[in-house]
Amino acid sequence: MKKNHKIIAANWKMNGSEELIKEFSKFTPAKHNDIIICPPFTLLDSAKTLLPSFIKIGAQNCSEKNNGPFTGEISASMLQEKSVTHVLIGHSERRTLFKETDDVIFKKAEAAIRSKLTPIICIGETLLEKKANKTLQVLDCQIDGSLAKINPHEQLIVAYEPIWAIGTGLIPNENEIKETHLHIKTKLSQHFNTDIPILYGGSANAENCSQITSIENVGGLLVGGASLKQHDFLAICNC
Repeated sequence: MKKNHKIIAANWKMNGSEELIKEFSKFTPAKHNDIIICPPFTLLDSAKTLLPSFIKIGAQNCSEKNNGPFTGEISASMLQEKSVTHVLIGHSERRTLFKETDDVIFKKAEAAIRSKLTPIICIGETLLEKKANKTLQVLDCQIDGSLAKINPHEQLIVAYEPIWAIGTGLIPNENEIKETHLHIKTKLSQHFNTDIPILYGGSANAENCSQITSIENVGGLLVGGASLKQHDFLAICNC
C-alpha cells in the first residue's frame, strides 16, 4: 500500500451476478486508493476479465488444505491460478455460522501465504463481549490464536469488524475505533516486523467513510452491503 493511500475492500458475500460485474466494469474513482473486490467464487473469472485492471481481485474464503477429498472446498492454490491476490480469512460469518476456530483461521492464512495470496484476517467481538467490557481481551485472544504463529516477516492485512456492527447500521464511536485500532496495532507490533494495515469493517457506508478513515491507525475499510451499489462504493473509494 502506498503512503497515505487507504485499502478499500469490498465483500460481496453471497451476492452479485454477471450483470453486477458489468456495471462495475467502468468503475472510475477519482482517488487512488487500493481497491479490492471479493465476489463469490463463481464470478472470479468475470471479475478478472471485466473489472478495471487497478482493482485487485479477492476471494471470500479458502481451505486450509492443499488438495484432496474435501468436497465443496477451494484451495488457495486454485485461487492463485485464477489471478486472485487477496483472500478474506475468518470473517465473523465464517466464525459464527461455520464454527471456524482461531486455529483453523491460522491454517487458512498459512495456506494463503504459501500460494502468494495476501490474507485479510478478520477479528472482532460480539455485542455480549462488548457489554462485558471484554473487547480488547477478545481481540488479543484472536490475534494470539490466528496470527501470532505466522512468520513475522509476512505481509498481511487485519480487518477489525465488531460483529454487533455488521449489517446493523450501528458503529462504534470515534474514540472506540481509535482506541481499538491502537490496541490492535500495538499487539501486532509484538509479533510482526512489518507495518500491518488495519481495516475497519461494520456498517461502513458512503455517509460515514470519511469520518472513519480519518481516525488514526485506520488503514482503510472492509465494506459489505454498500459495496454492491456502484454509486455508494464509488463515494467510499473516494473518501
